[in-house]
Amino acid sequence: MKKNILISLLFLILVFIFTFPLIPQLTNYIPGFFSTDEPFGAISNIWRGKYLLQSHLSLEHNLMIAYPFGVHTFSSGFVQPVWMALNYFLAIIASPILSWNIQIIINLFLSGFITYMLVFYLTRSTLVGIFSGMVFAFCPYSFMRVWQHLGLTYNEWIPLCLLAAILLRENQNKKHILLFFASLVLLFSFDLSVAYLGAVSLSCLFIFILFYDWRVRFKASLRRDFKYFGIAVITGLFALAITLLPTIINVFVSQKSKVNSAVAGAHNPYLRPFEDLFSQSARPLSYFLPASVHPVFGKFTENFVGSSWYGESFTEHTLYLGWVPLILAFLAFKGWKRRKEKESPYIGFFIFLAVIAWLFSQPPWWNIGSFKIYMPSFFMYKILPMFRAYCRFGIVVMLAVAVLAGFGLKLILQRFKAKNIKIIIAGIIFALLLFEFWNYPPFKVIDISKVPDVYYWLGEQPGDFVIAEYPLDIEGPNEMYKFYQTVHHKKMINGTTPGTYPNRLARTITRLSSLDTGNILKWMGVKFVLVHEQEYLDTELKEQIEELKEIVLDKQLKLIKTFPAQDCPHPGIMCIQKSGKVDVYELLANPVEPKIE
Repeated sequence: MKKNILISLLFLILVFIFTFPLIPQLTNYIPGFFSTDEPFGAISNIWRGKYLLQSHLSLEHNLMIAYPFGVHTFSSGFVQPVWMALNYFLAIIASPILSWNIQIIINLFLSGFITYMLVFYLTRSTLVGIFSGMVFAFCPYSFMRVWQHLGLTYNEWIPLCLLAAILLRENQNKKHILLFFASLVLLFSFDLSVAYLGAVSLSCLFIFILFYDWRVRFKASLRRDFKYFGIAVITGLFALAITLLPTIINVFVSQKSKVNSAVAGAHNPYLRPFEDLFSQSARPLSYFLPASVHPVFGKFTENFVGSSWYGESFTEHTLYLGWVPLILAFLAFKGWKRRKEKESPYIGFFIFLAVIAWLFSQPPWWNIGSFKIYMPSFFMYKILPMFRAYCRFGIVVMLAVAVLAGFGLKLILQRFKAKNIKIIIAGIIFALLLFEFWNYPPFKVIDISKVPDVYYWLGEQPGDFVIAEYPLDIEGPNEMYKFYQTVHHKKMINGTTPGTYPNRLARTITRLSSLDTGNILKWMGVKFVLVHEQEYLDTELKEQIEELKEIVLDKQLKLIKTFPAQDCPHPGIMCIQKSGKVDVYELLANPVEPKIE
């Protein structure tokens, strides 16, 4: 127990270091990088749920955005009740920002500690377990998700499920059955992409065990394996039923009621564009080049970002495995056949898992001359067309490499008898690993404690009224507009989703200077219009610049207040307080109901 407490403290210290300066500023900062806005939409959703509950408003039909039509919280179908309840609970007892950060920290910690437990069980070596935990928890992929996708930081459930399945194989007692059941419930209760990755990983384990056992001792293992697989399947179905069955039913009902559900698109949660499987799949250099955020080698990798050899996405294609783990994993592979110890079968499994996960991360097919070799993603898309970013299987490859690297490190440490020498060798390897995975400077945090002054002013204005922010977000919800609502608490017409009626209407009122636009906005209940000058100028489109000039002359708009541009208060720390000039107009038009099908 004392040892586990010390190891827990070690991982917490590493989380503190790798996310610095986040933890000292948990209520002011969030992890993030220069080009992401997705966390702001997610945090605003957490706040909005809290606000609706405390205001005794409908949680299902949310009128705070896309007013006057609103959005249906459960319309996408992909709603995880456990995760949603956790977010609301944390937001109520703390704050949406703090609840976000708490989950990030816990997920990084558990990713390291659970991987340590898995590798310690397989190797019986504390140093080896700690090393593998560090590889998995602090790899570049993990931090790309920390900076952008909260759901994809719940990777700890994958090694937990594998550990539980391995323990269940060793002994099918009640304790191991309960652990396996709990691990599956956790896997299925959060992000569906992580659940998908975990399900494929478990399937690989069962397939490997089946062929390994029957090859070694067919008759002796037949009854034992049938019992093991029977318990695993029944437990899995039960866990699936109580966690994902409500979501599956909701998806089916939601999809059936949508006319455009058969049309693939970026905003269609049921059917993603097939082309995305190519743009969001791994490339040859994705796994081998240091992350582009590395303070020493990052500039070199930046030269390849956007190429067909590395991939076009700054986040999705950061799959770097690290040369230290790769070399150690190769040592484990090399010595695999010579070893006769208990853990040898699991070395074989993690080699198998690495290969399968790597194949899953590839594009739908390879073109080799006149031959087309199909990859797993091509076939899986026909079954599960809602998944498109198969490069995310890179974290499964990382887990397999982390475990194999642990076996490789054990081989090295076994060559030395003196404990002090082992600690020194391990320390050097640990240091090399941490250097490979380092990600600052600059700091990857965003100060969200202050927003532009216009939103504080807006929140102080009396009355329950509606606002519109321009340029209007029609290609997808502007996540920053949504986040600012956590400060001003006013309803807004922004935040529509492409393919919906509110979005079709929004596309007809993009020109604020148009007479029809003012009349429709008045019909929608808009009192104030916020015009972000810099957003118009940044497009560099002539028509947008002309539109900005016409807005100033529009007699339907009365200029109330102008807020000058602002900058970040702390050098070296990104912030959301930074903004261009914002003009606030009062709408003076006459309400006219729009005519649009």
